[in-house]
Amino acid sequence: MVAAFRKRGTSLAEVARKHELCDSALRAALTRPRSPSNRIIANFLEVPLHVLWPRWFDRTGNLIARDARPDRQKASSQKRSRKLNRVRA
Repeated sequence: MVAAFRKRGTSLAEVARKHELCDSALRAALTRPRSPSNRIIANFLEVPLHVLWPRWFDRTGNLIARDARPDRQKASSQKRSRKLNRVRA
């Protein structure tokens, strides 16, 4: 997505500032669901929310409940702490 912004001669930070958001607001929306920021990105790219983030948004643009989303793999740090807990027990 960052490349798509660059192709259009702008950046995530620049678009965020135009919408009176902090520079990192749109960047954060690339990794975590943030409805307002995600909508700004989708509108700018002229692509529906559910196409850009199918795990986060349904076809109507509503955020999918966290428990209804497919499970993600745990971060490696979480795996390590599980192993440590087994060793200590």
